[in-house]
Amino acid sequence: MGDQLTKDNRTALRKCLLFMQAFRAVGPIMTTQQAYAFLMVAMDEGRGVQEYADRAGITQSVMTRILFALGPRGQKGAAGYGLVQQAIDPEDSRKHRTYLTGKGKALMREMVRLIRSDDQRAMKLRLRGPDLMMMAEKSPQDLARDQWLPRLMAAGCKLDADDIQLAVRQIEVLIGSRQSKRPR
Repeated sequence: MGDQLTKDNRTALRKCLLFMQAFRAVGPIMTTQQAYAFLMVAMDEGRGVQEYADRAGITQSVMTRILFALGPRGQKGAAGYGLVQQAIDPEDSRKHRTYLTGKGKALMREMVRLIRSDDQRAMKLRLRGPDLMMMAEKSPQDLARDQWLPRLMAAGCKLDADDIQLAVRQIEVLIGSRQSKRPR
């Protein structure tokens, strides 16, 4: 028999899956290079492209493409993920510095919360649904449908307390109307 996972190891792996799901909620085809670059910017904002490229061990041109994809617009006008933004360096107008956007900061806060969380119930709620190992066999439509909860949570990070209370009340009304329509 193979190695049995301890409860702590299973929890650690579950957190890793949640972490990856947070990136998948932003973009289901986000590459690991893009995720890695996002984490580098999140850990040390305000650096230049060359600094991030050196840290990642890749060329400046590759890092430029990655940061474009993480920004509001990808290359050739394609939509980007909107997680980072470039600003002109105040000391050298030929250079740009990279910072997280509001959306990027929300993703970073969610990831930190997931890693710090020891609440097993909350983690299980997020992993409910289809078996994660079978997701590779699903169609793109099924994968998009199964991503509703992470997308909802990401949107919820952008709301203030009043908006969240309003959303909860609306959901309660929706649930109440569904229950009243059920045959008894």
